[in-house]
Amino acid sequence: MNLKRRIFSAYQALKQNLRRSLLTMLGIVIGIASVIIILSLGQGFQSYTIKNLRQETEKNVSVDINFTPNAFENNTSIDSFNELDLHLVEQVEGVSLVKYKHLNESSIMKEFRFQTGKYSKVIDLKKESQVTLLHGRNFFPEDNQLKNKVAVISKETAEEISPNIRSVIGYGIPIDGELYTVIGIAQGRDSDELFSDSADIEIPQKTYESYHNKNNVISSISISIQQGYKPSTVANSVVKKLSQEGSMSSQGTYSTLDMSSLLDGISKILSILTLFISGVAGISLFIAGVGVMNMMYTSVSERTKEIGIRRALGAKRSEIRYQFLTEGLLLTISSGLIGYLLGFLVALVISQFLPFEVRPTLFNVGIAIGSTSLLGLVFSVSPANAAARKDLVEILR
Repeated sequence: MNLKRRIFSAYQALKQNLRRSLLTMLGIVIGIASVIIILSLGQGFQSYTIKNLRQETEKNVSVDINFTPNAFENNTSIDSFNELDLHLVEQVEGVSLVKYKHLNESSIMKEFRFQTGKYSKVIDLKKESQVTLLHGRNFFPEDNQLKNKVAVISKETAEEISPNIRSVIGYGIPIDGELYTVIGIAQGRDSDELFSDSADIEIPQKTYESYHNKNNVISSISISIQQGYKPSTVANSVVKKLSQEGSMSSQGTYSTLDMSSLLDGISKILSILTLFISGVAGISLFIAGVGVMNMMYTSVSERTKEIGIRRALGAKRSEIRYQFLTEGLLLTISSGLIGYLLGFLVALVISQFLPFEVRPTLFNVGIAIGSTSLLGLVFSVSPANAAARKDLVEILR
């Protein structure tokens, strides 16, 4: 029996019990439609998000180049770039203008040596301290305006200075050669907090900027990109040039934010989330597959006489097996196509109320046909083998 006749015969067999076939198909249609709705909306949202981010990136004609030292030092206030670096960057193709960017810090990291050892501490520069205190007081806006050298430290930092944390009030903490008097001890981080934005030390911002001349420290440079050049390509060329010949190349590393890599990462995360949610929705296909197997077993049982007649007329076991496999595949694949069309239409309607559109993709079509084909094979093999193994003598009895 050729393939065309086998498919027509399978169609006729399914049509004989149309209600049962339609009810079995319904579970597959719903499962595939759910998956396609999630995939279509997820892909539309992903394209919309990445497109907007890329457009914002391409609008930016300037890129910042930063320098990160190999180690944080407690007594350094050295410019990261100089005139030699600017001259080198101006030679890079695609650069139209280079200028300094001065440091504007709200948080810094310093190393301290206390009685119990050496520690790296995060220092927040604030106009006013508003932490919950165990001892002492917070510093006020007046302390910031008057540039008073005062500090509020965490409980953990106080314990590293002295076991008697109350005695730490009045202690002088050295920061870049200047002593800051401890006037308050904060409650600190809770022991069950995994992440916390609480600093180890807080000091007045104007005090730090005044005594340490931080407003004039050059922390990075900004380069303007010529029209027609890709910002990420030019930025990478600048980083390579500075890494080879920059004035601070031996003391640290130059870097820039690679937006293309960031966008790729965001795209991958959105894709994984979409596929995961689709996979959860696809669990319903397994249940629908059990329904297909149940229907096929029932069909084999009802058509025992037909199988016997075909075997008596010379049909081989393999032909019987292929016939029932074809019926299972025809049932599931047709359900997959209907489910795809239904799912895409529903997603299309939903997208009318959203800021992005959905489009048909070969990937989604492949998911619909591939999953239902696999479903038909897996859950039809056992009933088809059962039909092929029926003994002719037993059937005739």
